Amino acid sequence: MLMIKNITKISAKKNIALLWGAQMISAAGDAIYQLALLWFVLDITGSSVLTGLVAMSAHMPAILFGLYAGVLSDRFNRFYLMVFSHASQALTVIIIPIMLFYGIKHIILIGFLAFIRSSFGTLFPPALNAFIAEKFPKEKLVKVNSLLTTSGYLAFLLGPALAGILLGILSLRSLFIFDAVSFLIAILLLLMITIPRSTIKKENSSTTFQDLLSGLGYLRKHPAIGILIFLTIINNLFIMGPAIVGIPILVKMYLGGTASDFAFIEAGMALGMLLGAFAVYRFSDRLSIGKLLLAGMIWDGVTYSFFYWVPTVPIAIMLIVLHGMGIPTITISRTAIIQRHTPANYHGRLFSMVHLGVIGMTSLSAGLVGFLNTLIPIQEVFFFFGIGGALCGIIGASIPTLRTIDQQIY
Repeated sequence: MLMIKNITKISAKKNIALLWGAQMISAAGDAIYQLALLWFVLDITGSSVLTGLVAMSAHMPAILFGLYAGVLSDRFNRFYLMVFSHASQALTVIIIPIMLFYGIKHIILIGFLAFIRSSFGTLFPPALNAFIAEKFPKEKLVKVNSLLTTSGYLAFLLGPALAGILLGILSLRSLFIFDAVSFLIAILLLLMITIPRSTIKKENSSTTFQDLLSGLGYLRKHPAIGILIFLTIINNLFIMGPAIVGIPILVKMYLGGTASDFAFIEAGMALGMLLGAFAVYRFSDRLSIGKLLLAGMIWDGVTYSFFYWVPTVPIAIMLIVLHGMGIPTITISRTAIIQRHTPANYHGRLFSMVHLGVIGMTSLSAGLVGFLNTLIPIQEVFFFFGIGGALCGIIGASIPTLRTIDQQIY
């Protein structure tokens, strides 16, 4: 029995290491891709509106296909959906550097490819989070999520910094190639993971539409989870647009910064998130995850509003580190609550709803920020959006079932 336990522990550590490595490599590619895409559009058009629209096209698939991706995750093999998602994104993104090599710089086509890449990407988050819940014990999920989250944050720390260095010696085209290669390396690592039998999904007699309605019906029966996801949607409407579109506009058009400055500010965001993830890992056993999540929303919004007074790039870097520290308190807590306290056969659909809230609202928020910047300075956009984000946490804290949501079973 002791030998079996030791083998299980070794296997679990190996799987965590492989997942961590795959996540870090693919997330580094994502960070570099996002930087390259937005800066490329802003550089050749000089338009905050077009930049916002391209960012919106890159995130719109979460609204259109996100819930359907969750249904697929609950019906089929979650592991193989993850591999398929990565492979499809690699094949899509490699088209961009080929276009640029031949001098094709049509913004509509770039936006379309960003849309297709993101469409395949919607499969990955619900499948991954549901796969983790199957693979590891419930009592270990907060720490496992914290560890795996650090891979993404470390990637977003090193990715933009690496992009800033590479931009000094290479073209933007090379950054898109790096993104495609990162997906292929991540696939190789994923294929080395031991797959639990429970991830082998069989089709059931219900239709995908019936499964979708069943997932929505679950929220009606368990309103606390529904309120949590609704707050996620509203909060990300205020938070994601400034992060995706507002930062490059602030750096280029108001602070007079370069692409490298933008990259290092993005790296500062990742450093803050990495510090926050380690803090959650270290102190999660002593804290109420529900209260931690709501406090993170308030912190997220308040620190954004401070960008109204940012005068220089170095000050922006310091402030973005503080802002980033609050993000893991939201993401890790929310993920662990769903993994721990909801049925496994609903995980794909519930996580797809969260993904809809995060990425789908990013699409709308990005377009909104780009438009609002034509009416008011970007600093004012940060200020008002930051207040809106903080209010989401305050409203959530006034609801007793949300404060104690991590103590309930649904």
